[in-house]
Amino acid sequence: MEHFTCRTVAELAVPGLATGRLTVLALSGDADSGAGLVAALRAPGLTQLILDLSGLRRLSPAAARALYRFAEGAAEHGRMLFLAACPAEADAALARARPPGGTGCGLYPTVSDALSVFLTSAAAPDGPHLRPYAVELRHELLVHALVARAHGILMERYGLRSARGAAALLQAVGREHGLGTVRLAAALAQAPPPCAGEPWFPGRIRLPPPAVGFVGRTGERPPSLAVFLDALRDAVCAITRTGMADVQLIDASDDTLWLESHCGFSTEFVHFFAVTDGSATACGNAARKRARVVVDDVATAPDFDETSRAVMLAAHSRSLQCTPIPGSAGRPQGVFSTHHDQPGHAYTGAELGALDRVAREAGAWLDWHRTTTVRDALEDLHGRAQRA
Repeated sequence: MEHFTCRTVAELAVPGLATGRLTVLALSGDADSGAGLVAALRAPGLTQLILDLSGLRRLSPAAARALYRFAEGAAEHGRMLFLAACPAEADAALARARPPGGTGCGLYPTVSDALSVFLTSAAAPDGPHLRPYAVELRHELLVHALVARAHGILMERYGLRSARGAAALLQAVGREHGLGTVRLAAALAQAPPPCAGEPWFPGRIRLPPPAVGFVGRTGERPPSLAVFLDALRDAVCAITRTGMADVQLIDASDDTLWLESHCGFSTEFVHFFAVTDGSATACGNAARKRARVVVDDVATAPDFDETSRAVMLAAHSRSLQCTPIPGSAGRPQGVFSTHHDQPGHAYTGAELGALDRVAREAGAWLDWHRTTTVRDALEDLHGRAQRA
């Protein structure tokens, strides 16, 4: 059995609430002691709480009763407690312990559902300022759930004894193939399971990477994803003669845009646009329209809400273009943007043609990377897990 652990997944400042803070805690292992559970919930201090229960193996009757008592006490002081992703056994324990007419906490299928309800109930006059942070928090929670699911797949499929061992294996293979843990976890969760005694992807033909004019020689091995995206960023900077550019990739699970490579921007800009939902931004419009968006003047363009506009102007971005990176079935897999510090920057036909060529090359390479490098990593993960 695993010992009980309580880990802080994310925190969010929420002005206008009684506590001004939201904390997401992930519980895992065996919650046998009511006192131990309550101590863990009190540790973050005065804050609203969302509990991710997906990692719980056991919730004792005493711990379930203590959880309800804690929720009722918190509710008396204006604090909310949301429970999410509860396993069946823990759910049954909660049902047996629920006091008649008791309130103070809600139970939701996923952490994302709980967060959505929380953000709706926590609406405040300055809510628009919270949008980017709320999107970032939601994505952190989705990432946590995705990685936890990958750990579970490895433990169940290969008989690994602990989540710690599964995490170490995932990290090692990701490092070897130039993939982050989250990207490898997503690929593992999305790929069909391998058949017993066979290669994971039998009969596949490994093709060489497509020709990409903007990537220099990187040795015998293809560049990592991070190196490739930095080269893409530098290429579009050179084409449009600017020192400000960024590259975002789209997470298909929730259509958020991840800022993967950038240059020339302030820390505030990078943090604000680290993860966005694509609403009220030119890059989001380009992704939705599947076509380039050119903004002549950030100060007056309808492509931004006022908060995004303020961050753009503070970063000295007055005009820009956003070009989608094509993917399979015509759906973009990312967007690159170049920015200029004066309004009305004019792009020549040659520049726009060069941006289109770079976008096509980038799209072809990213498609190859997904079907070659990522599958190589999955097959390596398969082999190492079988030998573990």
